[in-house]
Amino acid sequence: MRKTILVVAGMFSVSLALVTWLGQSIADPAWLALGLAIAAICIASYGTLKAGLLEFSPEVLAGDVIVPRPSRAGGDVKLLLPLQFTNAGGGDGIVEWVALRLTIDGDIQHSVLLSPVAEVDMQRFIQAKRRLDEDNAIEPFTAFALEAKRSLAKFVLFDLAERGRTEPLRLRNGRWAFELFVKSSANRTPKLERSFEHVVERKHAEQLAADQPVYLISYQITLPSARRELAGAEWMPRGARYSG
Repeated sequence: MRKTILVVAGMFSVSLALVTWLGQSIADPAWLALGLAIAAICIASYGTLKAGLLEFSPEVLAGDVIVPRPSRAGGDVKLLLPLQFTNAGGGDGIVEWVALRLTIDGDIQHSVLLSPVAEVDMQRFIQAKRRLDEDNAIEPFTAFALEAKRSLAKFVLFDLAERGRTEPLRLRNGRWAFELFVKSSANRTPKLERSFEHVVERKHAEQLAADQPVYLISYQITLPSARRELAGAEWMPRGARYSG
């Protein structure tokens, strides 16, 4: 957006300077000034459109949460999110990092921040019966390029950003509200890309205690193509329990 404003301002400045110079040199400057002003508006409009098309415009589709089987009995909960990154603009850019803020039952005083600790290979994750191990986790999650008009699916594992300063994350009953922040080369500051909620019930804790993964599925996602893209890895088995 800032780039677009600078382009428009520059074009108007040049056009006005040209109108002033020609108006002093031609006998009937009024008509000339009007014609050049119209031309300047057309050029500025074209520049605005062109600059907008060449901008890096990342978007993220999210809403589903997987709680993998813990690597050891009694292990802390980590959250695995299927994320669909899309660049709606015409320019390439960099997705620098992502972060997740979790608030349970609206208690913002005890909200926790989760950071990405790994990118998971879903095929190996499924082969390992949905348990995390060294073979299916690619550490660490790093910045990546996203080309113009392209989409990229990633499965990102999140863990508490401040271990030792906050209580370990446990799967307990309540309304879990998630906020996904993304920092990219398109913005100077992190941007809130998605907010979604899931209701965690007693059955989910029992599932995890029985050494089974938990699936919290959001049906608020309205892009069928993205759902098909993520479903290509067959990460959710048939008959899995879910949270609507």
